Amino acid sequence: MPPQGKALATHQRLAFTKLQGTGNDFILIDALAQNLLEGAWSRFAPLWCDRRRGVGADGLLLLYPSSVADYRMRIINADGSEAEMCGNGIRCFAHYLFTRFCPSQSTLTIETGAGMRRVHRLNPTATQIRVEMGTPRLARQEVPMAGEPADEPVLDIPFPVEGYPSLTLSAVNTGTPHAVLFVNEPLETFPLKAIGRAIESHPLFPQRTNMQVAYRLDSHRVQVRPWERGVGATLACGTGACAVVVVGYLTGRVARRAQVLMPGGELEVEWDEQGVLWLTGPAVEVFEGTLSLEAFPTETPIAPIGLPAVAPPH
Repeated sequence: MPPQGKALATHQRLAFTKLQGTGNDFILIDALAQNLLEGAWSRFAPLWCDRRRGVGADGLLLLYPSSVADYRMRIINADGSEAEMCGNGIRCFAHYLFTRFCPSQSTLTIETGAGMRRVHRLNPTATQIRVEMGTPRLARQEVPMAGEPADEPVLDIPFPVEGYPSLTLSAVNTGTPHAVLFVNEPLETFPLKAIGRAIESHPLFPQRTNMQVAYRLDSHRVQVRPWERGVGATLACGTGACAVVVVGYLTGRVARRAQVLMPGGELEVEWDEQGVLWLTGPAVEVFEGTLSLEAFPTETPIAPIGLPAVAPPH
């Protein structure tokens, strides 16, 4: 029996909600409320996320039902690639759920590509969310990062790239892969675009990687500029904030609990004694709207997974 619901291609207009957490902004599509099937979202994401020709965002958040949690979240980056997890995105996702469907609940479970995550409302308006981010994966092969020894952490290793021969890098997976560079000079002068691009697509990272450049202020505060895989420079990165605290603790730079100062605002990260990461920060709704699919033509018809393509309207 074919899946029940509507194909994305049959829609001319699609409702969305724009949300942001510490400046990391997202277009949320409620596929559950609109009875949408799994669509080829990667074709539309670059168009909708374009800040000149579309709504403008760092990525799409897709809300679907789940058989193992309260809800399921998919994340499509601005370039159309899919991310396993997003720390700022899941807070925005949780804000939407708490304010729309679960006004009396304080905790929800959300299925992600990195596993199930718990989210906790910290105030009545759900503008402060605490996320149980799981345990970091530290072995090189778990990042994943090519090379040996595959079963040991990658901490402060020399990592020269063209034009920058003296870089040192650490790597960890906090739901998505991250390269972390601690530097000794203010971040304003760091060549984020050049180095971010080089490291994101470096052949040692088979799935590409996010990159965080960090500057230690003291043992409880660290300044960070993020470069996100499939997006580029952003104002904040939640999984990246977690990665910085993990690497900072393992290398003796920061405590298990620290404030991470990013261009878009401040996040709190705690790596507890049981090895679980916790991320706390803001999430707010910016506006609602509707997308006209006819304004965003694609080269091929959009079809849900498992169904034949539907011809676009004439």
